Amino acid sequence: MKHEQSENQPVPWHDLMHKACRELGWSPNTFWQSTLVELEMAFIPPGNRNARTITRGVLEELVSQFPDNEDQQTP
Repeated sequence: MKHEQSENQPVPWHDLMHKACRELGWSPNTFWQSTLVELEMAFIPPGNRNARTITRGVLEELVSQFPDNEDQQTP
């Protein structure tokens, strides 16, 4: 599933069901009883969450926007 999908776009149920039944071997009943989170977990292999991984560029931008204050010390 793509995270960049707008909330206004419908869920591509036909495509998801086709993938679940053909690639995962799920029955239609198993598919319809699953949640979107379960579908996402089934379709994205462990350790391959690129859609949720922060990139170096994003990290550098965040560091520049929110620099550590060297005057403050952590307890």
